[in-house]
Amino acid sequence: MSNTEQKLHMHIFKYGLSLIISFLIIVAGCTVPGSGQKSSRIKFSIQNTLPIERKNVPIVLTIDQLQNVSPDITLNALVVVTGKERRETMIPAQADDINYDGERDQLVFLINLAAEEKKEISILYKPNVKATVTLDVNKQTRAGIFPKLHAVAALESDLLAYVLKPNGAVVAYGKKREHLFTVDKMFQNELDNNAPFSPEFRLHFETYNINLTQRPQALIIDIEKPEHRWVIRDLENQEDFYVRKSDEQLNIYKSIGLSLNALLPKQDNPKHDNNVEDTTMVVLTPHVDRIGCGGFALWHKTEQRLIPIPNEGDYVRVLANGSIRSIVQRILPNWNVGGETFQLTYTTYIYGSNPWLEHYIHVDRQLPPDYAIVVGIPKLKETFGVDEDKGLLWSWGTDPNETDSLGMALIYPTAQTSGPVDTDPSLITITLHPDDAGRLGYRSLAIWNGGINGIETQAEFKQYLQKMMTTMENVPRITFIPLEEGQ
Repeated sequence: MSNTEQKLHMHIFKYGLSLIISFLIIVAGCTVPGSGQKSSRIKFSIQNTLPIERKNVPIVLTIDQLQNVSPDITLNALVVVTGKERRETMIPAQADDINYDGERDQLVFLINLAAEEKKEISILYKPNVKATVTLDVNKQTRAGIFPKLHAVAALESDLLAYVLKPNGAVVAYGKKREHLFTVDKMFQNELDNNAPFSPEFRLHFETYNINLTQRPQALIIDIEKPEHRWVIRDLENQEDFYVRKSDEQLNIYKSIGLSLNALLPKQDNPKHDNNVEDTTMVVLTPHVDRIGCGGFALWHKTEQRLIPIPNEGDYVRVLANGSIRSIVQRILPNWNVGGETFQLTYTTYIYGSNPWLEHYIHVDRQLPPDYAIVVGIPKLKETFGVDEDKGLLWSWGTDPNETDSLGMALIYPTAQTSGPVDTDPSLITITLHPDDAGRLGYRSLAIWNGGINGIETQAEFKQYLQKMMTTMENVPRITFIPLEEGQ
């Protein structure tokens, strides 16, 4: 082993893989793990076609897309970067094996885009590398199988958690934000102007053993709601702090992060006192026996009867448990519907810094005409609605403890519905039909004001949903860029 290789291994051991990759990109001329020479490159642009800002947008590229550009690329050893060459910044990325064949086939990362902004991105990779490299930087999602929860599986982002029940129901949990300290409103000007923090403001953080980065370019202020809500992003230390104004004071909070273990019984989690309401997790779904927040069931049209999903003979696998997204897949190979046997595959995705779940249902052939899939959300008090033109179910109220405001919603494909059905007075439900290929997809979410990404009013909630639907219909435009000679 050469001296250079020995030093490299020492750096990996001491500082972690993510830091050495950043070092290699910025200092050593864009090399990747497993490479002793300059890496290969795929270059493309991502454009926000909308006149609105978009944050934490999931960008997913398949191996087929990438191999159409560079046939020798694999997803084994690579990094994703933005910026000018030799001054490039790494974007945390994740490569997943979605079809469960042992080969990584999708690359995913999150990106922020200003209104109508276009960013240039590069993938630096080393062909023919057998070993895989996982960039688990600032882990924001988790998925797992937790039998003690009496559930099929559970998923979480840094914002919310969802527990998948055997009968098809989904239970949503909010995450209490951790209050750090309170300061006088005199520091609001520094937040509004994104100015370098004064020594006095920094001293409040240091008093609580929080050492913010000294690099001004690595300390970013996002204004969530003018005069009321801000996010302090310490890029160097990978920490976010949330500021909420109340009673002429500024309250500083922090996300509790990944915390599914707080739901486990005491014998499996010593930090748990066996009272969920006193932990960091708060159940948001008021009725969990059927459907819940975005769950599904079978509907018999003639009998007007809801049929829960059985769990006999099913099996579950975690397709991804990464920093950017996590994926759980449940398969019922012998699903009895009206005396016929079908295979049902239900796949659920969650992304970091996003509150929603993506649901994909696949039935291996068309269901009998008297059956449909039913999905829905709870009715929160008396404020709810169905917009059949937009494909939206929504509900607004408070959490089951009547402590904080809560909104729930479900966005569905309008071309695959036969309309709302009355399955339960406590639910808003709608029938959906898989397409000719047996596929169906929809999105559900909960927004809780007791957590980090809360919304205070019904008007703000509806505005949030309108923006979400607009962005879903207008995905960022990806254009691959031919490389110039020497790149």
